Amino acid sequence: MGVSGVWLGLTLALVLLPSNIPAAAVPLLRAEWSASAVVVGWVVGAYLAGYAAAVVMILPLTDRLPSRRIIVAGAAVSALASLALPLVARDPWIAVALRLIAGAGLAGVYMPGVRVVAATARPEQRGLAVGLFVASFYLGSAASFLVAGLLIGDSIGWREPMLWAAGASLVGVGLAFGGAPPLPPAGGKAILDLTVLKEARLMRTVGAYSGHAWELFAVRAWMTAFLASVLVAQGATTADATGEAGRWSALILGAGIPAVFIGGWVSDRLGRARTALTIAIASGALGFVFGALGSAPWSVLLAFGFVYSGLIAADSAVYSTSVTELAPAGKLGSAQAIQAFIGFGAGAVGPPAAGLALDLGLGWVAVFGVAGVASFIGALPLLRDLRRQDGAPAQ
Repeated sequence: MGVSGVWLGLTLALVLLPSNIPAAAVPLLRAEWSASAVVVGWVVGAYLAGYAAAVVMILPLTDRLPSRRIIVAGAAVSALASLALPLVARDPWIAVALRLIAGAGLAGVYMPGVRVVAATARPEQRGLAVGLFVASFYLGSAASFLVAGLLIGDSIGWREPMLWAAGASLVGVGLAFGGAPPLPPAGGKAILDLTVLKEARLMRTVGAYSGHAWELFAVRAWMTAFLASVLVAQGATTADATGEAGRWSALILGAGIPAVFIGGWVSDRLGRARTALTIAIASGALGFVFGALGSAPWSVLLAFGFVYSGLIAADSAVYSTSVTELAPAGKLGSAQAIQAFIGFGAGAVGPPAAGLALDLGLGWVAVFGVAGVASFIGALPLLRDLRRQDGAPAQ
């Protein structure tokens, strides 16, 4: 990844800095708003829903307009909506509305950034280059949990950390303006081209990515709450448990940073489909185990958490790279829009679906089991692509 890719990676990380404060503060939000797990799950998931809704309009524009213009605008919208959240949100539904807007802004940064990095990388290093950029997504997400974990305590709630994180994300606007290269557009349509839905291999990849997104964001939404519940059971107050759980969540989710580009590097050598299928099955299986470890020794729980987080993240770059390789000529923007709409749409439903399991009294095994089932179901169609391997790195 060249210099411009590094700048774009920093932009993405800063834009994401406020993104997981609500997830890290789930116990506090439920208490403040007297909200169910499903409702708070929608506060978390609305960010992804806004992303999914926006990409069908934004990403096709990258076939027609310079990517830098779109990335700068997206960074600004996301930062300003995140800044408004702690200032005006007095109930969960106002928070949902602002999270929708912030997620829509992210749509102008993430996938257009993938496109720029993939277009400027050498083919034999494309998986690694995209992996390094996607790792910035995990860096920003983990840093968001860390900000919450460091600042939330008995005397400070969730609003102050959100203000700090949102203010810092404004720096990403300037980085986007200076760091995104003036990559010329492909000259395709500036509207969504639905003919990409006819590409069978592309749609199998999108389906697998959807299972990955559901799993990733369901786990990310409830990781802190799960760890906090363990600490409360050991005698900690809700606020202190939330802060400490946020710090540990940042470290655990940070395991995805190296895992994501390792996965991309492996897929350059073993093939996209084989790598993604193996990772998805492994992470899905571990999801059924992780939620049962609440009464295990703290060190054992954390060790499993690090492995689990790495597996969940490791196939991210594989799917993003595959889409850039399988999209028809001149239709990459539309292909990425379909990927993001379906994938992040599934990701938006994951947190409230897992929360419903909690509201129904099914416990933490069911919460993480919901994530694991999605990983299995999404990845299975990739079995067809294993039979079509011809030795080329793009599967």
